Amino acid sequence: MKGMKVIRLGIVWGLALLMVACASGPSPQRGAIPTAPLTNTYWKLTALGGEEVAVPAGEPGEPHLILRDDGKVNGFSGCNRFVGEYTVQGENLLFDSMASTRMACPEDTYESRLYEAFASTAGVFLQGKVLKLLDDQGRELARFEAVALP
Repeated sequence: MKGMKVIRLGIVWGLALLMVACASGPSPQRGAIPTAPLTNTYWKLTALGGEEVAVPAGEPGEPHLILRDDGKVNGFSGCNRFVGEYTVQGENLLFDSMASTRMACPEDTYESRLYEAFASTAGVFLQGKVLKLLDDQGRELARFEAVALP
């Protein structure tokens, strides 16, 4: 009888230890923002050359880009639509074969500076809902915020 109690007690302790071991994995950080996927995400332009971007009322839309799984990029620069190609290797991001529509644009759009940023992009930084295009020295050229695709 006494031996049975010891065995039962051993089994109970063993199960308790097993439950504690299984439940003690790393807990998610409270308030942590999951990283948005680089591709198939609507990336809204929020800063360009260190300057915050604000879309004035009456503008046709907000500047943005979408990097597709197939290596294609498309978006809107504030006045014209653009398309092109991109490649990613590790933290390196390069845009190529960029083309855009040719609508007459007011002087104060972000368009020319955005296209210059694409041409100078050598790297990418992605954390949470923020995507930064970086030059070859690691300086921020443009910053985007992830917005879900419709």
